[in-house]
Amino acid sequence: MIRSLSLAVSLLSASPAHAADGAPGGAVLEGARRSPLAVEGALSIEAMAGQVFAVVIDTEIAGRYESYIRSGRLGGGMLRWDRFTADELKRFTGRLQEWSAGAPDGIPFLVSVDHEGGPLFTQKTLGATIFPGNMALGAAGSEDLAEAAAEQSARELRSLGIHVDFAPAVDVNSNRKNPIIGVRSFGEDPRLVARFAAAAVRGYLKGGVLPAAKHFPGHGDTDTDSHTGLPRIGKRLSRLEAVELPPFRAAISAGVPLIMTAHISVPALGTGALPATFSPEVLEGWLRGRLGFPGVIVSDSLDMGAITKDQTVAEAAIRSFLAGCDLLLIGKADYPPVYEGFLKAVRDGRVPKERLAASVGRILELKRRTAPAPLALGGAASDPGAPLIRRIADASVTLLRDEASLIPLSLREEETLAVVLMPSPRFKAEAESFVRELVRRHARTEALILPPAPAEGDAARAEAAARKADALVVGSYLWGSEPPKAQRELVRSLLKLRRRAVLLSLMNPYDVPLYPGAGTVALLYGPTEAALGAAARLLFGEIRPQGRLPVSLSRRLRAGRPFRGR
Repeated sequence: MIRSLSLAVSLLSASPAHAADGAPGGAVLEGARRSPLAVEGALSIEAMAGQVFAVVIDTEIAGRYESYIRSGRLGGGMLRWDRFTADELKRFTGRLQEWSAGAPDGIPFLVSVDHEGGPLFTQKTLGATIFPGNMALGAAGSEDLAEAAAEQSARELRSLGIHVDFAPAVDVNSNRKNPIIGVRSFGEDPRLVARFAAAAVRGYLKGGVLPAAKHFPGHGDTDTDSHTGLPRIGKRLSRLEAVELPPFRAAISAGVPLIMTAHISVPALGTGALPATFSPEVLEGWLRGRLGFPGVIVSDSLDMGAITKDQTVAEAAIRSFLAGCDLLLIGKADYPPVYEGFLKAVRDGRVPKERLAASVGRILELKRRTAPAPLALGGAASDPGAPLIRRIADASVTLLRDEASLIPLSLREEETLAVVLMPSPRFKAEAESFVRELVRRHARTEALILPPAPAEGDAARAEAAARKADALVVGSYLWGSEPPKAQRELVRSLLKLRRRAVLLSLMNPYDVPLYPGAGTVALLYGPTEAALGAAARLLFGEIRPQGRLPVSLSRRLRAGRPFRGR
């Protein structure tokens, strides 16, 4: 028997983005609220199949799939990164809703986004506030700040016509060689991650966007990127229940409406060699059964390398749906053959219609809960997130050690400060902003912004600048399992050249043990403009160090460690 999800949430708007109860889409949504059994009678098989898909989308892709949206054969999409300004996105989401409103059933189009906050997996071009990310929030140690950041992000996304944010990541990052989670995690303590997961869920819901906790059953203890291969967690069940699952339990208790699967193998949970996304034991047995999750299970993108090496995306969609996923996320793959393959599986009976109706009922219930209201997005000066972002950044930047008491920097007017940064090109603008902040405080600041793997000529220039300077700030950048060899060698060389040297760990703090000669070390957890601004204030004594280490870096540098000076 299909279980009803009778959540008593009514539509808040009768705008084109949300059909009124008297319109065709409103009638279907109302029927789905009463019972998913009504879905099968109200929608065609073709329409039901379209509702379970979300494609990665921008204006070009939307144009290719316009006929699918207008005919009700595509029910949702996830925005591609950095393809829109705020005004462009408002027009785009409005167009999507106009197309879907004209479909035979008039069901709204579900617009989602990957906007976790922090340096990665965020939309930088929208003009929305880029808060310090999860690990920075974990270092700040305040659940109130985590909730406030999520609420403000949700309000801004909601104003742009976005319904779902694929956040927060609630993975417990206990593996320092993890190439894909890292600073996207709140930390390595499952109790802290659980508290912050619940806080973030509450914040998103208050702000009017539906969050999706990810990546179930936990991607933090892996050393393989599921975009390229299939990670395996070989831990015992007791370890998984103590470490990986508590944040998901907390998110469910906080009312999270969606949970995203991980393409990882976890034999202790019954996956065998399969990814969790294909495992009924994990999705139906653990997530729905033991954890009691009643909402929408969304797959991670079904064209990732972890699951497409031996099968088509269409086959992956069918297998993940039969395992328990409701909403199927498609990345770069072409949608029509995936849809047609899935539809054929429904017609042939491989995908039971009753099972399809149950998932569509859950998805339509989500759509009943979405009603964006027009809110203005101001610039940085007027942005209501500006004071909050500074509070978080100041509380999160972590002074790990300062053996020679260099902080605050004490520089005479005639002395020179050399700055060498090696961020990803994605963060060039933020690095330049940081340099301007330093110059504003000390005019004789000379900076080099180099790539993460500097060439020999770059290294020679950096070493020459360090030799001439009276003090040095060098920023290391780790994303993935280890930094490039050229970067490691240059950082070590620079630290030897100057006694008055500060090491800034710009991204993953796991690079710090690579530089045991660094006597003064500060951690940023991502080179966002806010975090770099806080670093400038810390360097010049305008704020006191407050952040606590959220992950263990070595036997001596354990999670929870506050600044202890020498």
